[in-house]
Amino acid sequence: MSNDAGVRNLVKRAKNRDPESFGMLYDEYVDQIFRYVYYKVGNVTESQDLTGQTFLKAFENIDSYEMRDVAFSSWLYQIAHNLIVDFFRRESKQERVPFEDNPPTVSPHGNPVEAVISDMESERLYKAMRKLTHNQREVLILKFIDNLSNAHIAEIMGVSVGAVKSTQKRGLLSLNRILGNSSEINS
Repeated sequence: MSNDAGVRNLVKRAKNRDPESFGMLYDEYVDQIFRYVYYKVGNVTESQDLTGQTFLKAFENIDSYEMRDVAFSSWLYQIAHNLIVDFFRRESKQERVPFEDNPPTVSPHGNPVEAVISDMESERLYKAMRKLTHNQREVLILKFIDNLSNAHIAEIMGVSVGAVKSTQKRGLLSLNRILGNSSEINS
C-alpha cells in the first residue's frame, strides 16, 4: 500500500466511518508502530497495549487529522510518542517496567544457525541502544528500524532535518563507541 494516494483514499473513507478502510490502515502501519513503541518501552505486553491505544486514539480522532499538515504515518507516530511520554510519566510514579532481556525477533530466518547469530547480534545492538540518549535512540529507531526519511523523522519529532542529521550522527558515533567497548553494554 504505502503510496500516498492509496493512504489518502483510505483516510477519507475512514473519516466517513468505514471500519474496513481503518482496518486496512491498521494493517499497513501496526508493525511499524509496534516496533517504534517496543524499542522505546522495552516490554512486549506494554508495547502491544500502547500500540492498540495509538490506533484507538487515531480511530476516535480521525476527524481531526488534516491530510495537508502531516503524513498519516507521522500522525500515528506522534500519537504513539505522546502515549509513550504519558506511560513513562505514570511509570516514574511507580516501579519502572524493566526492558526484557530478549527483544522479539523482527524477521525470522529459515536457517537456525543464522537465526541464533542474528538474535545474538540483535540483543547486543538492543542493549547498546538503551545506552543512547532518548533523542538519539528515537532518531536511530525511526531511521534504521522503521526506514523513514530524515524529512519524515523531522516531521514526527517536530525538529529540523538538520537536527535529525546531527542527532543521527551523534547517535551513530555513540553507538559505535558503545559497541566497541563490550563492557559498557553490560553495565
